Amino acid sequence: MKKILFVIACFLISYSSSATHLMGGQISTSYISSDSSGASLYTVELDLYRDTIGVDVDLNQDLDIYQLDPFTGIYSLLYSMSPDFDTTTGGLVNSISVYGVEVYRFVDTLSFASDGYYKIEWTQCCRNFAIVNMSSPGAEYMDLSTYVNVDSADPNSSPLFLTPPVAYLPITQLWNYNPLPFDPDGDSLSWSLVDPLSSGVSVMGYESLSDTLLYSDPAGVFSLDSVTGEISWQATMVGNFVISLIIEEFRNGIKIGEMRRDMQFITVVPDSSSMPQFSYIQNLPANSAGYPYVKLLYGQNYQLDLIGSDNDPGDILTMEAYGESFGLNNSSSLFNSFPYGSGNDIMGMFNWSPDFSHVRPEPYINVFRVSDGLFTFDATIQFEVVSSLSSLNEFEGVTVNDIYPNPSNGNFILSLNLDKPQEIYVEIYNLLGLEVSKQKINLSSGNHILSRNNHLSSGQYIVNILNNRGVSITSKKLIVTN
Repeated sequence: MKKILFVIACFLISYSSSATHLMGGQISTSYISSDSSGASLYTVELDLYRDTIGVDVDLNQDLDIYQLDPFTGIYSLLYSMSPDFDTTTGGLVNSISVYGVEVYRFVDTLSFASDGYYKIEWTQCCRNFAIVNMSSPGAEYMDLSTYVNVDSADPNSSPLFLTPPVAYLPITQLWNYNPLPFDPDGDSLSWSLVDPLSSGVSVMGYESLSDTLLYSDPAGVFSLDSVTGEISWQATMVGNFVISLIIEEFRNGIKIGEMRRDMQFITVVPDSSSMPQFSYIQNLPANSAGYPYVKLLYGQNYQLDLIGSDNDPGDILTMEAYGESFGLNNSSSLFNSFPYGSGNDIMGMFNWSPDFSHVRPEPYINVFRVSDGLFTFDATIQFEVVSSLSSLNEFEGVTVNDIYPNPSNGNFILSLNLDKPQEIYVEIYNLLGLEVSKQKINLSSGNHILSRNNHLSSGQYIVNILNNRGVSITSKKLIVTN
């Protein structure tokens, strides 16, 4: 296990207050059932993260429940509830001798008397003093909230995060982490970075992690990938850093929910330059945006081999895999790992034989994680299951699949298949019928995954695909949220 060298001043500040402890968390809801009166029963879960140097989290937490008045647009407080501390979950996250991160989970059931839009909110003081990218973190509250559209005829649950949280990362080394946002109802998700809140307003003096002072190389600027959810960063400063994410849900183009998640990353100086990495991932095709992207034909088995390595011979590596494909009701994917080579390398094997029920245009996103017990490194790979090399959306030798992601932040992927080389046109119109973008693309025969980076404002658009004679092949609706 690596010995960690912390900046002592950072921890003296943290020790100086026994009243600060909050590091992050989120609120989620899961639909259970509805009765004949129209009432809907949900499970509500509050997850909190605290530093082990600060005071313990109270085992009695209050959630405020609000309902939206559709006429005034104002959320009014209905009542408060106190979910129970779940003693069967939680615990330490990659604890080390100097500093630990502890997870607290509170679970209860919540009954909504009628359909409508609701907000579940939690706020408490205080954040821990060690936070670097705030002016006065020890005096700041932490606000968490979740908005849910309760519809007994068309139920909705909150998004989930399929990979476990991580707390520590080394400075001056590029690091990848993917919380893997996932919606159990199949709704479209859009996520973005926002300022953390304290009592309903932005915290004082918040610095985004994309600030040039907080990374050591332009190639390592903090980034959140809007397609896969992957976070990348090459930090240059030791300390505690906070980010806030907003996860929005869309169904049939309409926003139906929103979740706020606060996360805190602890950057440290390792005692060596080594950290776990993927030294080998078998050759994978990539789309035009550079994402590893694999198409699988249903009914056929696919195997992916990965090797994780670490230059520190004292580290014992583990490898795990996460994603929707592992939780399918039938023909789910499988993963196992075992020691490899003569050193401390580890090999992982991913196997999947998808069936016809798994065919869809949106890819399954899987995360593979290698860890040395303290540091982790994630690799994100997309898998699309197809019924054949063509699709039902074929016109004159051109196959066009759905836009992904949708909603998007203006960046989206379009998958095409051509039976012969030809020119195609990609046009984008707003709802007023005004053309905002047009591109001519020369493509060879075969499969193509086009990545479009359009600086579009929030709103709805129509994406037209035309052949070289200007005849429309297909039109797609695109929703942009910024």
